[in-house]
Amino acid sequence: MSPRYLLVVGDDCPARDELLERLSGQMGLALEFSTARIGVLVNSACCCIAIGDAGCILGSLFHRHGPAQALTALTENEAASFADSNGNALLSNFWGGYVAAIAGPDAVRFLRDPSGTFPCYYCAIANEFVLFASDAELLAASGIAIEIDFEEVGRQLYRAFVPSPATALRGIRELLAGFALRIPAPVGSQEPCWSPWDYVIDRVDDVADAAERLSRTVSHCVHSWASGRGRLLLSVSGGLDSSIIAACLAKAGADTVCLTMFADDPAGDERPFARALCDHLGLPLIERRYRLEDIDITEPLAAHLPRPRDRTQANAYERVHLEVASKVGADAFVTGNGGDSVFGYSQSAAPIADRYLTEGFGRGMFRSLLDVCQQTGCSMFDALAHAWRLAHGPPAHQVRPNPLFLEAGFVAELGPAELRHPWLDAPAGGLPGRAAHISTVLRVQPNIEASRGYHLPVLSPLMSQPIIEACFGIPTWEWRASGRDRSLARRVFACDLPPAVLNRRVKGTPSRFAARLLDHFRRPIRERLLGGYLVKHGIIDGLAVEQALAGERPVPDLGRVRILELVNVEAWLERWAAQRQAPEPGEAHIISAGHDRLRVSGDPIP
Repeated sequence: MSPRYLLVVGDDCPARDELLERLSGQMGLALEFSTARIGVLVNSACCCIAIGDAGCILGSLFHRHGPAQALTALTENEAASFADSNGNALLSNFWGGYVAAIAGPDAVRFLRDPSGTFPCYYCAIANEFVLFASDAELLAASGIAIEIDFEEVGRQLYRAFVPSPATALRGIRELLAGFALRIPAPVGSQEPCWSPWDYVIDRVDDVADAAERLSRTVSHCVHSWASGRGRLLLSVSGGLDSSIIAACLAKAGADTVCLTMFADDPAGDERPFARALCDHLGLPLIERRYRLEDIDITEPLAAHLPRPRDRTQANAYERVHLEVASKVGADAFVTGNGGDSVFGYSQSAAPIADRYLTEGFGRGMFRSLLDVCQQTGCSMFDALAHAWRLAHGPPAHQVRPNPLFLEAGFVAELGPAELRHPWLDAPAGGLPGRAAHISTVLRVQPNIEASRGYHLPVLSPLMSQPIIEACFGIPTWEWRASGRDRSLARRVFACDLPPAVLNRRVKGTPSRFAARLLDHFRRPIRERLLGGYLVKHGIIDGLAVEQALAGERPVPDLGRVRILELVNVEAWLERWAAQRQAPEPGEAHIISAGHDRLRVSGDPIP
């Protein structure tokens, strides 16, 4: 069971009591915490930690330097420090996946941890209460109406995964990771309360010490997430990130079953690496094939979320994981999501620019030049030219939007504001490679929530706050040392991984399966997209889509990725459009998500 919560903010009155009682009975949640301004409903999987009488913390909370186990209660001193600091002490002394609600003299402050691993959506009802919840279904039960924001759907397609508070349902917004929100407050504005730039260190005197800290931090975080979770189903590819998770789980003695998926082509078959990993660690491995019969192009991924995400091909991945989890009795899923980002995976020359700006033109910069050329295969001239442009340009990383297949007129109305986020604003003296590193970590966050997360928790330990902070404290060029991507992570876990995994230089991909899927469903995909909501509302260019899908010629990789994303968006829109009629008070309309039935709704909030 995944943790679920619904928190109501508003004066204690008969109307609030009635709302909490109705929602409790309707959604199967229990009243866990209540004060004059806050009422909290949770299921049995969601931990609610009281902060004295001031508020509560929902989710998973760990001591920064304490044992590898989640907290269930606070000491009086801890509760007092959280209340006195409006929750800021959480960010410095603790970590986890959580949302905190703390009542002060004039407002209730909500704070979401920086990892983005614990969801938080909110909406207002009747100008009387503000509701915060783990998913849109719980917000829906309040009886608010649904209105799809088609323009926001297009903006999210354009935005290239830069997080935004806006969702694709008007009135349902997301509290961003590392941000806080006060209720009441002018226009409900979110304030950043954590910045990755505060943890940036661009010069390390002893790389061995940094490596030892990274090893200790990663191991501790993985062990903490595994503690008390029961049986874990770990997705492994034989790649570095999931293999590091597997090694840490094996060392912690966690009850772990590994699952690898494969396609019928060499690039999509990573079983030799996954087998080598599991043999080396003594972990059981289950192998499952990607199957076209698991694909229903009308079935949206993550239908319970207030925005579409992922591509239609992921239905095969999600379905197999749910089947295997049921078969082995798993209590949670574990992934290596975010590993590429936090461990500094890059194909650019930015580390050369960073080292030049930090140390000047010398032996160190030349060493990094050779490393980048060895890793990428580019010439020294090209690498130097790219590094020179980066070193003499603005330090802020410029995220490239994705206008592919979007209607030209719609794109013309968009601009740089769509790609803004405080973490992307580099301070004076910020290095371009570090700005790019921060950008990649930021843009993982919208993809953490998975469809299967509605059924069981999906743990992404590598996105833990202490790991992110530790990685930002390591110079970017150290991640490319010796011409290897994620070099320092390989060095740290060299003794724990088999050579086949440690020395692997290529990434697997199920792209051939995606190509087969597109060919198999080409005609119905074409019909759905050309006659669907995205064309009707001027979001995508129907002619461009029609030309890409014409005949039987293969669709290029980027086009195929985008089309399968659009297919899922269309399915998501169909599902939510069916709920546009506002339910009567005390009722909820129902939509399907996989094998379950979900209730959904939304309403504007400033």
